[in-house]
Amino acid sequence: MLKETISRVEKSKEYEEWHAKNPDFYLAHAFTMLDEKHPRYAWELGYYSPSRDKLVVVETEPSIAMRPEEDVFKKDGRVAKLSLSEIKIRVADAMKICDDLVKSDYSSQVVNKRIILVQNQPKHVYNVTLVTHTFSILNVKIDAGTGEVLGHKLQSIMDLGAWQKGDRPKS
Repeated sequence: MLKETISRVEKSKEYEEWHAKNPDFYLAHAFTMLDEKHPRYAWELGYYSPSRDKLVVVETEPSIAMRPEEDVFKKDGRVAKLSLSEIKIRVADAMKICDDLVKSDYSSQVVNKRIILVQNQPKHVYNVTLVTHTFSILNVKIDAGTGEVLGHKLQSIMDLGAWQKGDRPKS
């Protein structure tokens, strides 16, 4: 499904016209979220320009639409290219790996939302964030070539915020 979506975008008139004017942009990531309101994959594809150090996001649903260039969130250097030939595990298989991990290691958690990012860092990975009913997040990194779970970590969403005991929201 992901590879077909990328192919559909890159064969579209909108993409071809844009890429002809911006030939140094390359595919850097694919992103989607799944939950009860959004039960199907609506991919957003990120294309990166090393010369401009900018990212253009292409929405794929309900139709192909390109957002304006934006700054890139990265630590250092350039954003690595996402090579489809390195992605051998289907998205559905990666989600099954996540489901099996939840059953075996986090059985008290019920997943409400899935945030899926496919990127090259420096391996091609599915970087999956599962949001649970207990307001926890389980981050799972899966090798997109082999299906190996590279790591996983569960933490409370409350631990992520900057609020400390005694802090009050700004009014």
